[in-house]
Amino acid sequence: MGRLNDAQRHEAIGMIRGGAPKREVARQMGCSHQTITKLIQQYNDTGSVKDRQRPGRQRVTSVRQDRQIVITHLRDRFRTATQTARDTIGVFNRRISASTVIRRLRTAGLRTHTSFRGNVLTPNRRRNRVDWCRRHIRWTQRDWQTVLFSDESRFCLNVFDRRKKVWRRRGERFADCCVRDISLNSGEGVSWYGQPFRGGTGHR
Repeated sequence: MGRLNDAQRHEAIGMIRGGAPKREVARQMGCSHQTITKLIQQYNDTGSVKDRQRPGRQRVTSVRQDRQIVITHLRDRFRTATQTARDTIGVFNRRISASTVIRRLRTAGLRTHTSFRGNVLTPNRRRNRVDWCRRHIRWTQRDWQTVLFSDESRFCLNVFDRRKKVWRRRGERFADCCVRDISLNSGEGVSWYGQPFRGGTGHR
């Protein structure tokens, strides 16, 4: 049974005052007979059909602590909610749960996602990539056939947790603060000539 809105409640009260039986009103409103009975009693006591104010459950964290939780996870996107809950003491010296931390972060628009694994594009790395592209912009297909790209390999010597989560907002998947910096093959590569190289996209 759906919850009656204010318009339906006023309509039900009008039908009752017009002489309609409670069960008939309940049938037309799509609710139970008990709901109509409580609605009439509330209207007779308060003269209103609006819900009464409820105190609700007291929040375990203050507004300042909520702000601090968000700032902490903005500075460290890979910090877990369990760590923050363990380090935060709520009001009246009560411990908070990881679920509380998650709710506060969701209110701020932060949600957990599987982190993107790749190189963090620092300003120096961005500049190096642009310079590399400009140097090789006029290469022909014959030139590229002599190149072996190190990122074509599927093995990685670094050990990391694939289930690592990151807190991010919408559109921040490739932001530097949300990317897990990894180094395929520990930064080493090989060329057709058997000479190892470091960095870059390929070697001729």
